[in-house]
Amino acid sequence: MAKQLSSLVKVCVCGMMVLAGAVSCEKMNVEDDGGDAQANVKLRVGSIERIPFELSRTRGRDVNGVCSRLNFLVYQGGERIRQVSQTSEDDGFGYTQIQLSEGRYFLVVLAHSSSGNPTSTDAQKIGFTNTTGFTDTFFYADSLIVAEEDVARTLELKRITAMVRFVPYDDIPANAGRIRFYYTGGSGTLNAAGDGWGVVNSKQSQWYNLTHDEEQFDIYTIPHGDDDLLTVTATTYKGETDEISTERKVEGIPVLRNHITICRGYLFSPVNQMNYEITVDDRWSTDSLYFDF
Repeated sequence: MAKQLSSLVKVCVCGMMVLAGAVSCEKMNVEDDGGDAQANVKLRVGSIERIPFELSRTRGRDVNGVCSRLNFLVYQGGERIRQVSQTSEDDGFGYTQIQLSEGRYFLVVLAHSSSGNPTSTDAQKIGFTNTTGFTDTFFYADSLIVAEEDVARTLELKRITAMVRFVPYDDIPANAGRIRFYYTGGSGTLNAAGDGWGVVNSKQSQWYNLTHDEEQFDIYTIPHGDDDLLTVTATTYKGETDEISTERKVEGIPVLRNHITICRGYLFSPVNQMNYEITVDDRWSTDSLYFDF
């Protein structure tokens, strides 16, 4: 039935042209579903740009174990016309089939572990929220042309996030039950038509319930480019109350896509006791950036 893959898939160089291009087929307004039993577009997540954020792990490229959610998003003329969402508990996680009329589309696929799906009606502003959480996030976007014959595509997703890891030298206060990391300078919203860079100056936060066995705390953001600097305020609260136990503000933390910024210092002590040592760790090359303040 199907001919060679090269005759089935035609790639447009510019995703923005697809979003703004003319509509050549009937539009569908199908929201969230699990895919079509009979379909002419078949998509499979084949690999993920996966350098481990844990030293003990080896490089993994399978979607299983890397993320807990997938979003397959199809746009036409700037409008989202199809959305298929999956969780790691679903059968066939990482594979979907979609029925589309002949025409030109823009395809976006996201892999993440947030507690919910991002807002995605606008491909240029796909947003995660403080409520659903910010996690390691991977991305694929390209044009998709559907003709008479079936389309089959195996996808490789790229990481779009940066991670900041706090490694405190001091002990967590005995009366602290929760810690909140509030940070600005990055983004929780990406432009899928612009290579996945951040497009909003977000006010992001990450909460941790404390067991007093924690040795590190990780937060994620989507950089706007290669020169973003985060300002992070770490606040601990007494027990389950809103009464503040300690608060520490750290400014000028560099973040880069595909990099881990490691911050070591006294997180729960007065600011004048000790400065932080900040290292940007790039597991993909031998380059490291050291930042003292």
